Amino acid sequence: MSRKVVGHTPKTIQNVFVLLLLALFACLSTFLVTMGAQLYRNTVENAEKNNTSRIMNAVVRSAIWAEDGGEIIVEKFSEWDITTLTVVERNEEETDYKRLFAYEGSLLETYTDDEIGFDPKYGEPLCNLKEFEPEINGNVLTVRLKSADDVESTVRMTLRAGGAGK
Repeated sequence: MSRKVVGHTPKTIQNVFVLLLLALFACLSTFLVTMGAQLYRNTVENAEKNNTSRIMNAVVRSAIWAEDGGEIIVEKFSEWDITTLTVVERNEEETDYKRLFAYEGSLLETYTDDEIGFDPKYGEPLCNLKEFEPEINGNVLTVRLKSADDVESTVRMTLRAGGAGK
């Protein structure tokens, strides 16, 4: 009569150890993939915010640099609750106005003259923008911007060639 020994054989312990190692590897791999995906999402989000800020600043700067030869003023249109940054070009025949302003979530640009009155719905959209607050002190232009995703930025420029006024 032979007796069977109740207990674990070394082969069973070895199999359990291998399964535990595989389970640990699977858990750690899943954790690392999840962390990497979160880091990637954060990186993409930050890059989008930085791009939005750079685009807003570049649009405002290039629009002013292109027209710095004219008179630059800040106008308020209370019927639309809009403040515009206006470049005024006076010719012998007429006066032309280039206006930058925020309206309905976009930075817009219009070109008008004395005969055509200002109406924001005819503006050409340049980029998404929630707020646009221009201010001129002497020959220093300061524009506070807020993008659609609440990224705030400030553009400061010295107006060199044109005459700045309020």
